[in-house]
Amino acid sequence: MARAVWTLEELWWLVQAWEEVVNERRNAGGKKKKMGNMEFNRLIHERFVALAGGSSPRSISTIMNRKDVLQSSFEFIRSFVGNKETSGGLDWFALPTSNQRELMKTAGGKRVQPIEERVFSTLNKILKNESAMAEQSGESDSEGYDYSSEGDKFEKGMRAKKKPAPKKVTKHRSSGGKRVPVSKSALEDETGVMLSQKEEKHSKEKRRRVSSKLASSKVGMKDVLERQSDVLAGFLEKRADERSQEHERSRQEREMDQKFWAAETAKDRALLRELFSAK
Repeated sequence: MARAVWTLEELWWLVQAWEEVVNERRNAGGKKKKMGNMEFNRLIHERFVALAGGSSPRSISTIMNRKDVLQSSFEFIRSFVGNKETSGGLDWFALPTSNQRELMKTAGGKRVQPIEERVFSTLNKILKNESAMAEQSGESDSEGYDYSSEGDKFEKGMRAKKKPAPKKVTKHRSSGGKRVPVSKSALEDETGVMLSQKEEKHSKEKRRRVSSKLASSKVGMKDVLERQSDVLAGFLEKRADERSQEHERSRQEREMDQKFWAAETAKDRALLRELFSAK
């Protein structure tokens, strides 16, 4: 079954019912509890049916969907009228409905439709009042945030109390309680005699060999560090070149985008001139 097209009179009844419910909520202020979205749309549907003469095939869900369409249409028209560069100063509501539909094809996939000027003006008042009501409700709910912040402080305090205490490090003493003398070398502990002169000479030669190896290793490390610094310098130069190329590409892309949008703007202006001259 095909859906019945909304008439201009039905759209006018809908925004009237919408405005009445919004004004009642605003005048009530804090006297009533916060109204849910479903309850809000149910009241609008009741007022709409009353304005329609007591009966209407429109359900609450269709009312909600048509409200979304009207709001998207209002935003599109307001954006078009506010952009003098695109509109060329045309009076939107002086255009034929067919021309309005053609222009609304650029709405970017949003569901929009031509609306009367009286509907547009009423929607402007409705959305302003709803925005003001939202700001007032945000201010009245600020106490709840204070309460939650106190709860956060309490929870943080409990976490701090539950932190485990650091373990104490104890030093173990020997069973005799006396200090054990440190031996000069492992060989003295085992045999009780000092190294011979021959063995001392052998150990000195061994230390010299070890020191020479350490010196050669230091030279090798220096070479490695120099090579690494050369590689790093080459990498940084390469990265700098890549960044300069990226900046150049982005600059060219910006220029292309500017040219593209300039051409699109010129097309839109030409289309508007054609539509206006077609009148």
